[in-house]
Amino acid sequence: MFVKIEPSGCCERKGLVQIRFCMYLDEGDYGYDVHHAQVPVIPEEGYTGKVNELGTPVDMKHYQKWLNRLPKVWQTNPFHNHFIYVEPDTSDEEIMNIGQAFLEEAYIKWACEERLDLKNPPVSFHTNNPKAIEDKVNHLKETVLERRIGSY
Repeated sequence: MFVKIEPSGCCERKGLVQIRFCMYLDEGDYGYDVHHAQVPVIPEEGYTGKVNELGTPVDMKHYQKWLNRLPKVWQTNPFHNHFIYVEPDTSDEEIMNIGQAFLEEAYIKWACEERLDLKNPPVSFHTNNPKAIEDKVNHLKETVLERRIGSY
């Protein structure tokens, strides 16, 4: 299994760096088949049938037939996502250590079919440096950070 930072979930939040961890299972991990699924390959132009002002298909039966005819690929989706908040000077190594700890906790609960209600410990933050926060967020969005660990 592995944990990876999802760039779309990295931003400034209340004067801190918000980081989104996505947690994935490997083949052989408990419950892998739940999150390893076939998904349709949506063409670039998207659905060409009639849609309402919100872009929702008007005829759901037609939409479902269209969707069912599309080619499919196998995709592994995260079994859990978790957000943390850190100071901008937190190292990548420390961030990934935090991610690994939450991955291990999440997997134990997942494998025991318990609710995944992970809690961040309370922390006091002191930085109020918007430039440092922006730099760290940009770094996280541009850097692939992933850590693989063995299964339990």
